[in-house]
Amino acid sequence: MAFAAVERLIAFRYLRARREEGFISVIAGFSLVGIALGVGTLIVVMSVMNGFRIEMLRQMSAISGQLGVQGTRDGLTATPDLLARLRAIPGVATANPSAEGQVIAIAGDRVRGVLLRGMTPEDFRARTPLAAAIDGPPAVRDRYRALCPSDDGKAIDWGTLKGFGDDGFTVVVGRRFADLMGLKVGDRLQLVSPVSIVTPLGVMPRSAAATVTAIFCAGMYDYDANFVYVPMADAQRLLNLGNKVSTIEVFLKEGTPLAEARRVVTQVVGLQGWVFDWYQANFGFFAAIQGQTNVMFVVLTMIVLVAAFNIVSSLVMLVRTKTADIAILRTMGATRGAILRLFLLDGLAIGGIGVIVGAGLGIAFALNIEAIRQWLQHTFGLVLFDETLYLLAEMPSHIDWQEVVGIGLMALVFALAASLYPAARAARLDPVEGLHRE
Repeated sequence: MAFAAVERLIAFRYLRARREEGFISVIAGFSLVGIALGVGTLIVVMSVMNGFRIEMLRQMSAISGQLGVQGTRDGLTATPDLLARLRAIPGVATANPSAEGQVIAIAGDRVRGVLLRGMTPEDFRARTPLAAAIDGPPAVRDRYRALCPSDDGKAIDWGTLKGFGDDGFTVVVGRRFADLMGLKVGDRLQLVSPVSIVTPLGVMPRSAAATVTAIFCAGMYDYDANFVYVPMADAQRLLNLGNKVSTIEVFLKEGTPLAEARRVVTQVVGLQGWVFDWYQANFGFFAAIQGQTNVMFVVLTMIVLVAAFNIVSSLVMLVRTKTADIAILRTMGATRGAILRLFLLDGLAIGGIGVIVGAGLGIAFALNIEAIRQWLQHTFGLVLFDETLYLLAEMPSHIDWQEVVGIGLMALVFALAASLYPAARAARLDPVEGLHRE
């Protein structure tokens, strides 16, 4: 729809109402503010939800891989040949075996169920989210340690990985798990497996006393509070796996299509195990995030819609006050289409300015949301983001620029739709009747 220069001139002049028409400008201003707030809020919420999904996926895949190969109940035989064939698949960065099972951890009078995961010391050191806070490069180490600050402000002894995998049963525990169990580096921890062993005194559960050699901070509460890492041989012995493992974790290179990689890995594994991806492993969690995202989008879209349709009232009042002007324009040769476009342009101007202001505010807020959260929490003593509930140490945010454009276009469509009735009413006005009313 093309707008002539004279139509643009008259439309923008009508938006600058005279003193006796000031109430119309107030209504139009409220409409503009409503659209801006709705668009900005929608951008911020969608950015946070996208950030949750991306950050959770990044953390999970960095720790457990994008694909997994699981064996039978008795375990999976991770032969060197199988591992070599998996690592040779195009797009696969590495494939590492791990032994995993539920155990009970006992420290003094504190008891907690945890997930025991055994891996080789080399594989553990290669997992940046796990090893960075312990022995990582200074810049990376400080960043990860900042995700798990001390509650009392004292320095935390993170330990070292030099003794991990040497003689003796050593474990690496998460920062939150250490707090819950009252543990520090060098303390003893009793691990009790549900797998039984026959002794002269009867059937007893397998157990082992372990020494805490290091504390990790992955930045995800679920891992930091519920995972205990031990050397592979110790995990196999405690879980009674023999020489088998429970899972082979497959890490993909960036940009590798997940579906294609899974298909090839399935062909290589054959009947030896079942191949699953990160979404299947965490289906309930990611399905809940997607459901919440959809609901929030619909709810906030209704806010934008209500704000956009406030344009109806402002334009209807503008048409009533400009009846004589419209009649004069018609007698001077303006067509019904010209009058229609004139008031549509007014509605689009209100909506367009609202979209620009809202998008600017929303993008600025989304880019600085963690800093804003920290300021609000420290200033007013509020808990705006509970890491024990959301499983992340920081509030994530990821701006999807296509989504931002889509939100802006949606708001403009709403503004255009809200302008149709007043514009059509102005276009149908009879010039004689308009002059008579005046």
